[in-house]
Amino acid sequence: MKRYPPELFSSEELQDAVEVAELVKFASIHPVDGTLCDPVFAPFVCTNRNQPAIFCAHLVRSNPLLEILSGGPLACRLVFQAADGYISPSVYAEKLKSAKVVPTWNYVACQFYGVLEQVPDRELLDLLAHQVNVFEQSQDSNWKLEDAPADYLKQMASAVFGIRFTSERCRAHKKISQNRPSDRSAIIAWTQTLHTPFKSLAHWMADSGDT
Repeated sequence: MKRYPPELFSSEELQDAVEVAELVKFASIHPVDGTLCDPVFAPFVCTNRNQPAIFCAHLVRSNPLLEILSGGPLACRLVFQAADGYISPSVYAEKLKSAKVVPTWNYVACQFYGVLEQVPDRELLDLLAHQVNVFEQSQDSNWKLEDAPADYLKQMASAVFGIRFTSERCRAHKKISQNRPSDRSAIIAWTQTLHTPFKSLAHWMADSGDT
């Protein structure tokens, strides 16, 4: 069976996948056995970058995964999608020579296969504090969990539960025109002119109709 995506566009090196995951932070959770028809979405922090890579997150207690995980660990796949975009054949040098060119879509993503389990409630506040620190630092902000009143934190924490994902194997996918090295500069220039406001969080908030 041929490998897909082709080896040119993918890697099984752990650090390649962790690099993408740490930049993206937001993943979809897919139970391998099809326990849930729909994926679950959550922001994750990487708490161990070596083998096995470990990612932690939290979900609201009404999430169906709570009941499932209460019965024990669950085999899952985490998918982090970093970036993607249309590449026009108009930028390829071959267009002027033979016109034998077609469009493509480039993308960067990674996926991890492993086991998801519930974090003991006694570890929840430490997990939340670590998540907040990672996310705040990534935005050059400095809010801390303890900045909120203790009784309010207790109330809010009681509404969520922690999850821990331990990776067994992974793949990083980077389809970024490696097969067209001579067109690299033109492709980079093309991507810099793409008008894709729908990939901005501000776009969706501004168009939501909320005031």
